[in-house]
Amino acid sequence: MRTHTWTRRAAALTLGAAAALALTVGSANAAGNLATGSSGPAVVCLQRALDDVDGAGLGQDGQFGTLTRNAVVHFQSEHGLSADGVVGPNTGATVKNAVSQAYYAAHRANDPSQVELGNWTSTCSSQLPG
Repeated sequence: MRTHTWTRRAAALTLGAAAALALTVGSANAAGNLATGSSGPAVVCLQRALDDVDGAGLGQDGQFGTLTRNAVVHFQSEHGLSADGVVGPNTGATVKNAVSQAYYAAHRANDPSQVELGNWTSTCSSQLPG
């Protein structure tokens, strides 16, 4: 009887550890590099940010294609980053910082049209690397 209880406890711990590992891996993948061919919510967040802070005019289709890559290269060039068109940790952090700066500048100026930038920070910041 005692062996059976320890077996169940060990199995529960193993499953718990596996679940924690899966969540950690999933989180890392959610904020992985974005590049041509990427798609999904992280790309939508990137496109929204580039539209709002850089006037990219992308719209948000969630597809990292030529227009998004060109907008990323332009953003990288304007911010002293390596203009390779890939959103890795440095570019992701710079995008997040640019959105935050735009939001706080609008907030200080009492510009209600930029409330969306605050929403971006709470919903999208974790989607980008960096």
